[in-house]
Amino acid sequence: MKQSIGIIGGGWSGLAAAVELTLAGHEVTVYEAGKLLGGRARCITAAPPLLDNGQHLLVGAYRETLRLMELVEPGSSRSGFKRLPLTLEYPEGVSIRAPRLPAPFHLAAALLFAQGISFDDKLAAIRFMRSLKKINFMPDNSLTVAEALANQPVAIRRYLWEPICVAALNTPVEKASFSVFARVLKDSLTGSAGNSDFLIPTRDLSALFPEPAADWLTENGSRTRTRTRVTSLQNTGKKWKLILEDGEVTHDKVIIATAPVHAIPLLEQLVGCREIAVKLGALEYQPIATVYASYLEPLWFKTPLLGWVDPVPLFVFDLDTCRPDIGEDGTCTVAVVASAEGEHLDWDDARWMDEINRRMRQAFGQLPPVRILKRVTEKRATFSCTPGLYRPDNTTPRDGLFIAGDYTAGPYPSTLEGAVRSGVQCAKTLLQSS
Repeated sequence: MKQSIGIIGGGWSGLAAAVELTLAGHEVTVYEAGKLLGGRARCITAAPPLLDNGQHLLVGAYRETLRLMELVEPGSSRSGFKRLPLTLEYPEGVSIRAPRLPAPFHLAAALLFAQGISFDDKLAAIRFMRSLKKINFMPDNSLTVAEALANQPVAIRRYLWEPICVAALNTPVEKASFSVFARVLKDSLTGSAGNSDFLIPTRDLSALFPEPAADWLTENGSRTRTRTRVTSLQNTGKKWKLILEDGEVTHDKVIIATAPVHAIPLLEQLVGCREIAVKLGALEYQPIATVYASYLEPLWFKTPLLGWVDPVPLFVFDLDTCRPDIGEDGTCTVAVVASAEGEHLDWDDARWMDEINRRMRQAFGQLPPVRILKRVTEKRATFSCTPGLYRPDNTTPRDGLFIAGDYTAGPYPSTLEGAVRSGVQCAKTLLQSS
């Protein structure tokens, strides 16, 4: 039977749930308080250059994200990204690059031919990757990444595992959950060769999925409503009433697909859901800072992604190579990303420029003049992915009310794939409850 379903929150999780439910024949309305869909992964500038609220890096193992992109816009799972075999390049002289070989030979070759790492250290890393296949998930949920990797050589921790951990979990290794990290590594490093590829978006994030998803929903009988804030929920018999700032609407079932901070006031009003709200209120968060900068002359990158580990880990994306819509002739536009907690949160533009230029000189020598285009700091970019973390189920104690978001129960950290998987799983759970 066709149902009317309301989804509160137009981020990647809410849109993923909306697409799945519409595909199943239901009529869905997505309510987004902001003026744009996409949540923490969207475009934030109205005129070129079209910059996002943070630079994202996906991997080939993000199968649900790629599947839904392909569904709403055929061909976009390929054209939407610059696909780069696993590449970790550091100006200190360390370089790890996976060649185009079948799995698992591509990773073995990447380590065996890595520069700046001893042969014994390479063998230790290979043994660790082989052990991932034997892990009975989930591994000990009390272990941190630092504890689990204590026996790995310093160079391998410093240039391989720790950067991947910070990039994937956005949590320092001393705090990060090894069980979640191990699942990410297992999916990306022990499957097909393409699973470990880095996927760098070739267009702004709104155009990558939120906008095509909204168009697809409209074409298939559902809709999205932006600038529409839901202030409270009321259960009226077998239906749910959404109280809006400018009226009210009724649906058969409802999914709350907002960030935890916005889900809490909706849940705490409802008998049976207050405990969930209290536990969500205890979540801790990690920041991500992205600085978009433009050098006034071209810079020739060996690879579209460079990394530094000290004193604050930084990743620099060559947007001129990855984003043809960004930059002007004769310039070089970069996105500099610092993940997880650290002193960078207090840096002003001048300090950022000093830090960026100091590192870039290691790779390029003398630099041309540079200007900051935009600086974006999300202090609650992701939840802190720690051992034993409480993550609620998609269901709630109230019939017809569900929760979706990257923070819900699932194997992945706070990534786009984690958000999309949660939305897909929430839609399946809702359909099974009908």
